Amino acid sequence: MDFKVEFKEPFISDLEQLVRRIAAHNPDAARNLGNLIIDRCESLSFFPERHPKVRQRRGIRRFVVRKNFKIFYRVRSNVRVVEILRCWDARRGGDPRIDLK
Repeated sequence: MDFKVEFKEPFISDLEQLVRRIAAHNPDAARNLGNLIIDRCESLSFFPERHPKVRQRRGIRRFVVRKNFKIFYRVRSNVRVVEILRCWDARRGGDPRIDLK
C-alpha cells in the first residue's frame, strides 16, 4: 500500500521563494525545477525509506535534487504518511531549522 505525501508549510514557503528567485531570471527553468522537486517528493509514496537519515536530526531523512536542493522529510510509518518538511538551497550553507511538531 502506498504512503500519503503531505507538503508541510515550511516546505511550501521554501519552494515558493526558490521558484520566484529563479523565475526572475528564467521562468521556464523555475517552472521545470519546481515540477521536478514536487515529482521527486511525490515519488516517496513508494518506498519512502530509500533515502538516508540525517544523523543530527532523529527521524528526518534527506535527498538532493540537482546537486543543490536538499529535501528534508519524515516518514510516519504507523499512519503511512510522508511529511515533506523543507526544501533547502545548499548554496545558502548549512541546513535549515526543522520544527518537529
